Amino acid sequence: MLWWRLRFVVAATCCGVAAAAVVAALSPAPPASVAVVVTAREVEAGSPVVGADVQVTEVPADLAPAGLRSVDDAVGRTASVRIAPGTVLQESLVAAGDLVAAAPAGTVVAPVRLDPGVSGLLTAGDRVDLLVAAGATGPDGAGDGPADDPYLARGAVVVPGRAEGPASGGLLGTSTSTADVTLVAVLPDEAERLAAVAGWGEVTAVLVP
Repeated sequence: MLWWRLRFVVAATCCGVAAAAVVAALSPAPPASVAVVVTAREVEAGSPVVGADVQVTEVPADLAPAGLRSVDDAVGRTASVRIAPGTVLQESLVAAGDLVAAAPAGTVVAPVRLDPGVSGLLTAGDRVDLLVAAGATGPDGAGDGPADDPYLARGAVVVPGRAEGPASGGLLGTSTSTADVTLVAVLPDEAERLAAVAGWGEVTAVLVP
């Protein structure tokens, strides 16, 4: 009988199907993912974000920073610093329209983490000089910060509002609270200096006329 001749083939097929079912049952489910907006090309500080500058990609949810989730969320905002291609866009990197409108012409809005005792005394419209605190060390742990010129920004204007988002990563460093994050309007090159110091240098502010 044909069936009898093919019994070994049928048995092998059944074993293969059973093995595949076991493997599928034991395999972990794929990790959950979320959409994030990343830059498709470099965006200069002070430049408005346009559709061609950004794209959406999926990343594992447990690795995704808090950031913008759609192209529409990003388009129309203004880059606070020069943003490299492939960067996940977060609130600290791109200022929304109301914040930009509050900044003087020629400046960009950037977040800076100050001591709560200092930031709590500042109000919108105050002008401050921002400096690297004495004794701050660079990211390699050796030496002082910019020793030749401790000034990161001069005459920065405090902008209404507070930076939103997580307490770690991006421009805001690794502190545990967003309560001491102050938004300031600075020149584009000053925003880049602030970004370079974030996460390793302690910044202090001095009120100026």
